[in-house]
Amino acid sequence: MIKILFQIIFLIFFSIAHSESFVKASDSLIWDSENQNYTANGNVIFKNEKFIAYSDKMIANYIEENNKEIFTIVELFENVVIEFKDEIFKGNHAIYTRNNNLIKLTGDVSIESPTRLLTGYELIADIDNNKRILNSADKDSLVEVLLENDTNN
Repeated sequence: MIKILFQIIFLIFFSIAHSESFVKASDSLIWDSENQNYTANGNVIFKNEKFIAYSDKMIANYIEENNKEIFTIVELFENVVIEFKDEIFKGNHAIYTRNNNLIKLTGDVSIESPTRLLTGYELIADIDNNKRILNSADKDSLVEVLLENDTNN
């Protein structure tokens, strides 16, 4: 009996660990099956096969495909942090669209990587083509990059 229980628990944890995507929240998680979306509030964590994101609030639209929910558009609000490979994107608001694998962040945006820090107002991250477009808010603002100084050269 204990062996069967152990196997069931193992399968549950294995399936959670290898799932493509999930949403967690500390305050509330509302599932609207009619409109096919989730609204999450409080210490939100969103993970998919491409990145993991944190924010204060999230609205995620999904479609059903092969009895699975596939998130198509994810909108993140306030204190947004997105971890993608060795980069960390930060901003006030973000929208991820799955069909073109673009992340658009706005408001006090930064990109941190092991060797640089970029700042601006708007970031468009093209995940598939490994491109980052950083824009300023207007003609009076700046886009900046700080490069790590390699003292060995």
